Amino acid sequence: MDATHETHVDPQHAAPAGRPAVVADEVLGNPDLVDAIFAFIQAEFPDFAQRAAELKKEVRREFSGIEIYIPRRSQAAREQLAKEVLSAFNGRNAAEVARRLGIGRATVYRIIKQDGEKK
Repeated sequence: MDATHETHVDPQHAAPAGRPAVVADEVLGNPDLVDAIFAFIQAEFPDFAQRAAELKKEVRREFSGIEIYIPRRSQAAREQLAKEVLSAFNGRNAAEVARRLGIGRATVYRIIKQDGEKK
């Protein structure tokens, strides 16, 4: 990334308070996860830039062909969300629960289906 690139961040993917966002136009337009991760690391650790290209090649060689899903929430956060959904849901208020918790109705129903059966 050079200084001519503006940084744009989807509010949903904003950096934590006190830390600048480091996702550049080229990364947002490119769904390549390795490029995005290395752009982030290089922005956080500028001294790492020289070794980054070599390590990026090694990462691609080691992990190529592997499909991976990185969840937005940690397991603990998901469990807490499930607890909140199950305690707030009364059988007819999925839209209200979703709006209050900032999630989609489909997520409410998925949590009810998956976690509600465990109880």
